[in-house]
Amino acid sequence: MNDNKLIITKYKDFNAAFLFKDGDIDELILSKESPFNVGDIFVGRVSTVKNDLKACFVEFMEGVNGYLSFDDIYPECLLNRPYDGRLIQGDLVCVEVIKEPLKTKGATLSMHLTINGALSVITLDDPGVHVSSKLGKEYKRAADEYFKGRSYGYGFILRTNAASVSFDEVDSELKKNSEILKETESIMKFRSAFTCLYHAETSFAQRLRAVSYDKYEEAVTDVPGFFDSLTGLKKLRLYNDSALPLKAVYSFDKAYGLATDRKVDLKFGGYLVIEPTEALTVIDVNSGKFSKNLSKEAAIEKINAEAAKEVTRQLRLRNISGIIIVDFISQADDNAFDSLKGILAREFKKDTLKASLVDFTPLGLAEITREKRYGSIYEELRK
Repeated sequence: MNDNKLIITKYKDFNAAFLFKDGDIDELILSKESPFNVGDIFVGRVSTVKNDLKACFVEFMEGVNGYLSFDDIYPECLLNRPYDGRLIQGDLVCVEVIKEPLKTKGATLSMHLTINGALSVITLDDPGVHVSSKLGKEYKRAADEYFKGRSYGYGFILRTNAASVSFDEVDSELKKNSEILKETESIMKFRSAFTCLYHAETSFAQRLRAVSYDKYEEAVTDVPGFFDSLTGLKKLRLYNDSALPLKAVYSFDKAYGLATDRKVDLKFGGYLVIEPTEALTVIDVNSGKFSKNLSKEAAIEKINAEAAKEVTRQLRLRNISGIIIVDFISQADDNAFDSLKGILAREFKKDTLKASLVDFTPLGLAEITREKRYGSIYEELRK
């Protein structure tokens, strides 16, 4: 079955997107509205300086503080005085939200301003031309040739989805977003604390645009508001068949259960148990009932291989990040870990976020890390 669709809808009081690959759920995005989004740019006030942490806290909305590392200071974005190598309490700074609050941590801020588009990122402090590492050397050579001699006043980064459109379309986006950054620069010194200088797209819209175009043939929504606001999304179609709602066509409840249930069944009789904790996520691989057609060792090998594939899918589905520990079933074969390493490495390439296997511990536990961006399914449900 070749049915690769991105379904955008309202589900259980969430803005929701179900990415189906060959008819099976591959990614699930759940999001609720927030008072601010990644990419929003504010005039903030330094509330506390923590020299021991090499960071400070900036109140960017009234009563809302974010974390600003000293590494993310950009002198031109200190607004009330010339920069002398330090920030002090009360300083006015222009900051961008670069990470939304995760777990107990507040938003992460930066003074290195950017304007993010679906195809590119305009950068205030880096005049260079950069290309996503996923696009390859041949694309970079073509991009260098096209953009040679073109000036937008700023440097920029070409995102993965830029490869799916013409350079002329990328050029159009770069021109538009460079004007936005130019306007932001021109007014930031004349605005008071807590002023929002630039409203980015919602977190939900940003996550949708981050889904690689090659993962789906068509985007479908049954919400007219999404159809009107998500312009430019690949092959977006409005679905309006009231007799057969999308929820019934694509079994949203089944897909949601797969992304939220503690237990996940595998082929050949095995199953996963997924336990999120404050510090890390633990995934236990269990054998269940062995197939009568296989020896015990052959069944374990197949269950572990299937588990490795399903673990990587569950990380995407649930947006699990940080440290992940996977307890595979012990095998007699000394080369079993090498086989699992190969499967994990191959499956991680399907992930939009950076994920990697650190190693297997002496006890046979797989140590995995995955980039932290946006809240996990568990955090969204707690909200």
